[in-house]
Amino acid sequence: MQDIYKALKQFKENDYLRNQTFYENLSESQTPHTLFIGCSDSRVSPERLLQAYPGEVFHIRNIANIVPPAGQSVKYASTTSAIEYAVEVLNVKNIIVCGHSNCGGCAASIHPPENIDQLPYTSIWISQLNALRDQISEEMKDASLTEKATCLEKLNVVQQLENLLTFDNIRDRVENGQLALNGWHYNIGAGEISIYNQELKEYEVF
Repeated sequence: MQDIYKALKQFKENDYLRNQTFYENLSESQTPHTLFIGCSDSRVSPERLLQAYPGEVFHIRNIANIVPPAGQSVKYASTTSAIEYAVEVLNVKNIIVCGHSNCGGCAASIHPPENIDQLPYTSIWISQLNALRDQISEEMKDASLTEKATCLEKLNVVQQLENLLTFDNIRDRVENGQLALNGWHYNIGAGEISIYNQELKEYEVF
């Protein structure tokens, strides 16, 4: 805990005092340009990836960067309410769904760990990946678990982009050119972002 409080003190004495006017202005409102839907994994840092300042990126973080479709919006209102707020109130111009390498949620879906029964909420949440998991298991029978998990990481991003379009307000904004949807896969060790090309239906390394 001492390291946490040391960091807070450094923030106040260094970052805040050097940028006090910025933070005072920031306290009045937020105008983020992007909604970043990413995994809760601590290795994924939206601000570092986007080189963004506080107030520029609105976050939704959950295990395996899942977007429940409109039909499940009430059941998973924590995520869908944040999407609603970002689009309707903050009027973001971009939504990024970002998966990443070595995603624990995707790996657990492909090959559940022995203690999965002790993680009931996690099990319920990642059950949303079951259809994709079954598809991969059928199409990649001879592949390793790692290869299947990596495939799930990438297909999962594409599925979440499709889920976003089940919301009428998002689909209308996309069709009118008011909102752009982006699918990313972040290779942590290589520092690479692969961007999903929706026309070609494939990933391209940026």
